[in-house]
Amino acid sequence: MKTHSFSRVACAVLAALICMPSASALAQTPISQPQTNTATPAVKRPKICLVLSGGGARGFAHIGVLKQLEALRIPIDCVTGTSMGAVIGGLYASGMSANEIEKRIVKLKLNDIAVDRVERTIVPHALREEDKQYPLGATMGLSANGVRLPNGAVQATQFLELLHNWTAHLKSDVDFDDLPVPFRAVATNLETGKTVVFNKGPLHLAIRASMAAPGMFAPVEIDGELLTDGGLVKNLPVDLAKQMGADVIIAVNIGTPLLPRTQLSSLINVSQQMVNILTEQNVEQQKALLTPDDILIEPNLGDISFVDFGRSAQASDIGNKAAIAMREKLMPYSVSKAEYAAHLKHDPDAELPPIKIGFVEVTSNGVIPEREIRRQVDVKEGTPYNAEEINLKLAKLNLTREYDGITHELVQRDGEYGVKIRANERNWGPHYLRFGLALSSGFEGTGGFRLQVGHSRPWINESGMEWRNDLEFGNTLHLRSELRQPVSEDRSRMIAPYIEANNNTRNIYRGETRVAEYDFKQGRIGLDYIGDIGERGSLGEYRFGVEAKHYKVRPKLGQLQINIDQENTSVAALPGVNLHQGGLKASVSVDQLSDPAFPRHGYAYNGEIFIGRNIGGERYQELSLNTTWAKSWDSHSLNLKFSTAGLFLPNKDMLGLGPTLGGFQQLSAYQPDQFSGNFKLYGSATYLYRALRFDLAGQSLFMGSSFEFGNVWDDSSQISFGKTRKSLSLFAGFNSFMGPMHVGFAVGPNGVKNLFFQVGRQ
Repeated sequence: MKTHSFSRVACAVLAALICMPSASALAQTPISQPQTNTATPAVKRPKICLVLSGGGARGFAHIGVLKQLEALRIPIDCVTGTSMGAVIGGLYASGMSANEIEKRIVKLKLNDIAVDRVERTIVPHALREEDKQYPLGATMGLSANGVRLPNGAVQATQFLELLHNWTAHLKSDVDFDDLPVPFRAVATNLETGKTVVFNKGPLHLAIRASMAAPGMFAPVEIDGELLTDGGLVKNLPVDLAKQMGADVIIAVNIGTPLLPRTQLSSLINVSQQMVNILTEQNVEQQKALLTPDDILIEPNLGDISFVDFGRSAQASDIGNKAAIAMREKLMPYSVSKAEYAAHLKHDPDAELPPIKIGFVEVTSNGVIPEREIRRQVDVKEGTPYNAEEINLKLAKLNLTREYDGITHELVQRDGEYGVKIRANERNWGPHYLRFGLALSSGFEGTGGFRLQVGHSRPWINESGMEWRNDLEFGNTLHLRSELRQPVSEDRSRMIAPYIEANNNTRNIYRGETRVAEYDFKQGRIGLDYIGDIGERGSLGEYRFGVEAKHYKVRPKLGQLQINIDQENTSVAALPGVNLHQGGLKASVSVDQLSDPAFPRHGYAYNGEIFIGRNIGGERYQELSLNTTWAKSWDSHSLNLKFSTAGLFLPNKDMLGLGPTLGGFQQLSAYQPDQFSGNFKLYGSATYLYRALRFDLAGQSLFMGSSFEFGNVWDDSSQISFGKTRKSLSLFAGFNSFMGPMHVGFAVGPNGVKNLFFQVGRQ
């Protein structure tokens, strides 16, 4: 059956990986080798069982203990484990030595795997743009039953894939007593609160269920039971070892100690303390089952917390030393080299022979058609079974975020092996909402506020039509609604009718003085043909289509003063614009930046052109080009940006239509949209220094400096690099839970200066 352990709510976020240390973390303290006893033992040696507890990143201590037991040649006849202990114990039971586990783990980015984080450059372009626009909080589901959230912050699909690949040599229905080392894992039935013990079945699923920390890792459904972390009921499963016939138990407890009163001042810590209390109570009950002949190892991990993955080497070393401290009690169980070698021989009955795939079965809990899942997975009947190759295909599907997880297992039916694909689609929709926030403030009190809401309704029909809506309100009102209908089987090409409306305010400056405020309204309606660039749009996308648009620009504040002579002036109303246009447009967007706000490597390119006519027959053209390049050396990065834009129309006096400059990262020393015209040139060079790293969150704190230059002109004949404005800024920034955050100071020529604070995109 099944079982699992849990050391802490947040600890589970990485409990998946916690089990896996870095190479340096596994350094072993040298000790003298045990004396080899060449004499034939007079009595049969006792059956020794290893019991490993949960404990998050503190569980790296398990590796140190296990390596020391191997050095002492102490044979392990059975293993029981919970959560982190199930991960380490399960891999060891599958036939891996501590050194082999170490070698495999050293190449992994544990923090990324723990939270299902992937390189931004391989995510489909539409999702990259969505992440950039809506970084605030998790995706919410919306249905007739109300608002719902995912059943776990992390689905742990990467960790499950890793475990599957590493244990794919075992039969999917293997009896855990037939493993190289007999094994048990503990989980908790989320509905009944009962203990679930795994003793057979896919090993990787048993481990995954055991480390499904509530609220952090999504629970796992196996054989109709909804399972979560086993630490809630049995974090140190001593009784299971006794049930397996252990004569001697070596128990390793690395659970998190209770927090002192001084640290119980936050909701998170109080919640964690409640879980720790429950866990410690069941640990004490299990420790009471130990006899004087048993050995309890409790490494003193000090202030190493369950999320301190950066201290894995220290935790492993502490575990190693803790085992050495128990050497006097461990040595009586050491055996000769020959006996230890014989003990390590594996029973081939548990291993999977080379097979060919006889059939492919697909099960799904959602609306995506079975034929679509088969097409994307593309597993052929009659081909050799290779778990890693299939999991690689499934990992690409998981990037689409259409599934909470899509996995496979090898099954046997009528004497024939086949592959069963389980597609666990997102079932907390069918409508999904995401949110973003943009705040800005300048030296003169100018600023802005915008709240962004994104809505999507995927798979409206069997071909994969999606409805997308973007709403933005604050000092800017924006609405865009678009339908995306695939026109190719692989959904790499689609047609997209859309409608869009904007309403915002723009300031008009003369020199450094704001002289007017304009109300800017814009409406668009069009039809685009969209195509992916790269597999599943991993590089970017292109669009071309037809569009009709309307501009209405009216002054809100300010008047135009005209000097007639030295004594007389005349005041006239500011001009407005009312345009209707139609034409063709095309755009290309490629984004391979490691991060949109603080890129350390990569490049991005976006170009757009519109060619049409105004109502009345006048030609009207717009074009824009934006490029970014990033390169890093250790903690130092260089970002280069260049952009240009042009508006070609007969009436040069139309205000508010063309490109603007001014504001954060658009000549930061000046006010937002301080310069406007028909043609724009802009460039910048930004130096970033990564001052602090937050490995668990995958983020960093940067200190930086930017040199910017640029200007806008009303006529193309005026364009000159020699007539550009300059800005120099110093700032600090990082990616917060609200999006990228910057605070800094910028100066320009002639005493121009600006103190800026920016959250979210500009």
